[in-house]
Amino acid sequence: MSPGVVLPLLVRLVLGALLLLAGTLKLRDPTAFATEIANYQLLPAGAPVLAAILPAIELILGAGLIVLPRAWRRSAAGAALALFVVFTAAVGSVYFRGINIDCGCFGTGGGPIGWLTLVRNLSLTAGAVILLRFDRPATSAAPPVGRLSG
Repeated sequence: MSPGVVLPLLVRLVLGALLLLAGTLKLRDPTAFATEIANYQLLPAGAPVLAAILPAIELILGAGLIVLPRAWRRSAAGAALALFVVFTAAVGSVYFRGINIDCGCFGTGGGPIGWLTLVRNLSLTAGAVILLRFDRPATSAAPPVGRLSG
């Protein structure tokens, strides 16, 4: 296998597995996860709804990155990128506001938010960008069809 095939494969398996793990762990205690979300002080009233839907989204995206055909994987990678950008913004907001809370990234007991949490989230975001850039169908050798002129 060429590096152009191996890198996207490894990245999508890692991102998919992490999303599956995170979603599964959050499902174990949705009430505690809602509390973790509320602690971010961004959308405290929406915490119960987010706690109900985020694990399902993570499970769907994780499975999609691992098992779906390439066209659908690109959609899953785009959605994962959007999710990681939102997560990174939320973590960055808490970090730079000096709020000392657990991240809730893998359910309860995920550890306090620090600069390593930001680096991890930025790495996940970069991984999704790599997938969008490199997990593409092979380009056709046929020349593009031009307009006919008269």
